[in-house]
Amino acid sequence: MNAPVTSERTAILAAGLVAVMWGMAGVFVRLLPPASPVAITAGRLLVALLVSIPIIAFSAKNRRSLMSSLGRPAAYILALLLAGYYFLATIAFQLSPVAEVALFLSTPPLFVLTFRRLHGDSPLRAEVVGAVVAIVGIMLILAPNIINSTDSGYDRIIGDLLAFASAGLSGLYVYIYRNLAETHNAPDPVGVTFMTFLLGGVILGVIILSLQIPTGMLYSGNNLLAILGLGIFSTAISSTVFAIASKHLPAVVTATILLLIPVFAGIFAYLILGEKLSPLMIPGGVLVLSGIAMILNLKRKKA
Repeated sequence: MNAPVTSERTAILAAGLVAVMWGMAGVFVRLLPPASPVAITAGRLLVALLVSIPIIAFSAKNRRSLMSSLGRPAAYILALLLAGYYFLATIAFQLSPVAEVALFLSTPPLFVLTFRRLHGDSPLRAEVVGAVVAIVGIMLILAPNIINSTDSGYDRIIGDLLAFASAGLSGLYVYIYRNLAETHNAPDPVGVTFMTFLLGGVILGVIILSLQIPTGMLYSGNNLLAILGLGIFSTAISSTVFAIASKHLPAVVTATILLLIPVFAGIFAYLILGEKLSPLMIPGGVLVLSGIAMILNLKRKKA
């Protein structure tokens, strides 16, 4: 009787730890010198790949997951979507405040609603209300940067839009995966995660070699430590643990826990980078997270 409860509590704790590690991602990026996002993302994914190899090699279950995923075309699409997510998020963190980017990265449910609507599945009124509340919060955060259109303001707007685009890729991933799961054709998330590191790292590595993008300064001294932290904690361990934890928890629970990421990101950015929140970030952030929570809570009631 207690075993399932213990397993669920462990999974919840693991998902919460993932939120902490993902909350550090933007800080690691900002600790690096201004460098090509291609080089940073490639380093991040290749480090994650190296760390993940033992996880795959010493687990027969994970090896089966990977081999099964390699034989599914959909797994390659999903892996490329996640690689694109990492790439766009990296650029966004370079241009905009960490907490702001992390907040926009928490909006995939908005895109899932949009994809559902485009597919002919009309969202319920309560879902629309939640989406509107979140969008109002987003506009509240963006408004000062649009009104005060300085060069730094333009960079910040671009960063925010890229974060939103990154969330769109994540939302598309969730939408495709959910549809595949409903027909029992979804690849194992552990296999997809490993393929993301492999495909993303190799593709970006080829781009670096082809364009001769300089990478030397990223792999020495404190910069190397930041890349390792980004690749090990905020990518390899967090993504793998989340993929495993999500198998033992309802989707709404894991999604709700992930709403904590902007909170942790804001705390870490303040403590480590000295980054302060803009005046409208708090009320706007509350609206965004409240709107997303409304959508997720409705899904829980329907489940």
